[in-house]
Amino acid sequence: MGESKHLARQLIYDIHRKFRVMGQVRKRPVPHVTLFGPFGCRNIRQVIHDIREVGAEYSELEYGINGFDYFELKKKFLFITTSSKKHVIYLKIIPSENLKDFRHKLAKKLLKFTDAVNASHDSKEKFKFHATVAMKDIDRKFERIWDYLKNYDIKTKGMCYRVTLLKEGKIMYEYDFPTKRLLNRRQSITKRRPRR
Repeated sequence: MGESKHLARQLIYDIHRKFRVMGQVRKRPVPHVTLFGPFGCRNIRQVIHDIREVGAEYSELEYGINGFDYFELKKKFLFITTSSKKHVIYLKIIPSENLKDFRHKLAKKLLKFTDAVNASHDSKEKFKFHATVAMKDIDRKFERIWDYLKNYDIKTKGMCYRVTLLKEGKIMYEYDFPTKRLLNRRQSITKRRPRR
């Protein structure tokens, strides 16, 4: 929320304009720190229940942002990498212990009934906290984008007051930590927490 959200949104649009990267702007971007997913499930009510149950233990979650990194897809044949492709550039999120605990507790519950396949979801220490700023159509443009991002020296701290359930980039529900309330889409969009 707040400064971090605006920073991420500005970066998404800057990269889109300068390099014609469409991956993050096909729909209106919703800057966020990924905690779990993507996934599918048969019972969304169980997801919502688990978010509320785990969220009730916390009132706020601190994090830091420290520069950029990227994810790379590697194709392998036997044990040899045959090709690699850089497909996501993201802000590096430095989680507080509370944020690590929250994410790990939630992931353990969600892994029981979702089809998430990312093995790092089950790890408290190996999971890479990130906020995506460019994705999908960046492989050929990667070096130019990476050089451009060297102009940014991003180090900041933030506070998470809500956890959001997104479906195809659209806010479905949010859990508000200070009020301990689950908000539907309409409530979460109209009742945004005032900036500090």
